[in-house]
Amino acid sequence: MKCDVLVVGASAAGMMAAISAARCGSDVILLDRNPWEVEHSANTFFKGMASQTGFQVDDCYIKRSMRGMRIISPSCYYATIPVEGYFIDRRRFDDHYLEIAEKEGVMLLEGQASGILIRSGNASVSTGQGDIEAKVTIDASGVQPSLARQAGLSPIRHPKDIAWAMEATVQHPGLGEEDFFEYWIGGMAPGWKATYSPAGEDLATLGVFVRGHGMNVNPFFQSFLGRFKTYKAGAYRKIEQMKVLSVKQGGDPIAVLPGEIVSDGFMVTGGAAGQSGLIYGMRAGAICGTVAGESACAGDVSRASLSRYEHLWRSEFGWVYRLGRASLETLRNMSDRDIDELVRGISGKEMILRGSLCRKALDAGIKTTRVQPKAVMNLVINIVKG
Repeated sequence: MKCDVLVVGASAAGMMAAISAARCGSDVILLDRNPWEVEHSANTFFKGMASQTGFQVDDCYIKRSMRGMRIISPSCYYATIPVEGYFIDRRRFDDHYLEIAEKEGVMLLEGQASGILIRSGNASVSTGQGDIEAKVTIDASGVQPSLARQAGLSPIRHPKDIAWAMEATVQHPGLGEEDFFEYWIGGMAPGWKATYSPAGEDLATLGVFVRGHGMNVNPFFQSFLGRFKTYKAGAYRKIEQMKVLSVKQGGDPIAVLPGEIVSDGFMVTGGAAGQSGLIYGMRAGAICGTVAGESACAGDVSRASLSRYEHLWRSEFGWVYRLGRASLETLRNMSDRDIDELVRGISGKEMILRGSLCRKALDAGIKTTRVQPKAVMNLVINIVKG
């Protein structure tokens, strides 16, 4: 089987890469083990991210619109940030974009990539259904990109900093009706966060995202579960009887940064390239797919041609991800006492951040400096470190 562009992995980034490549006139195959049934975990995003990237939100997959987020410290001080967000039905979301892909002429193929051989810039990918030869192959398979590694790339710069996650769908009367996401920071989830996301009526998700403690984060999850029940005991009767309906595990490349993401005839996007976030990952996939499609149609799939993707992505998102990593490195080095002091200091203050990323970063920095100057100095040092 032959095609112009082969996308491996029907992740959010993978679907957008396939759609974008097809819109350039390329013959595209999207390969996934089971694209219509795989349950991806990312199910929230904020309106500001969608607006920044030009992403069009569709009501067909929105379960709840949220008023904002609360940042909660280890001692339960909290700061409220009023930024509109969404809890989505991820199955409907994926189906929506798979249908768009098919309408654009993308061939959806069930199967698993088991190996890759690159000759003269073109790749041959082995699957259970036979080999697929493509002018450009895109690895969009997630945080453990084995195909990219077989192609000789190290697409994630800091792989040890993947945040390993455990997230449960839980049920309790009224638990899904709150208006704010909650992000708990500190020792209960070192290096990143624990989360509460109301999904409507009696359903919600609870999760932990932990860096630097290996893939088994169940002890952190169980601890957070107990802490959460205690915190909500005054608001919900018999919260100790909350039911856990299902549990998912995975990885979040929130602070790893992209490494090598382009070579002759080969590209990497989304979580496989350290491009975290549902909406930002889709935008990365769109850039990747457009460059792949245009290069394949032009007959030049050299690294020099495909590297335009890397340049475009860095110009649009490089500073965002660098600042994100620096912020999480600063957070990781703060004690629970320092985090309590910081959150208590900004609690009740105006936390609406407007304007460009630089303006938002400056405003947030000023507010933080007034409360804890040391944290800002550490942030600057971590930005310089990249």
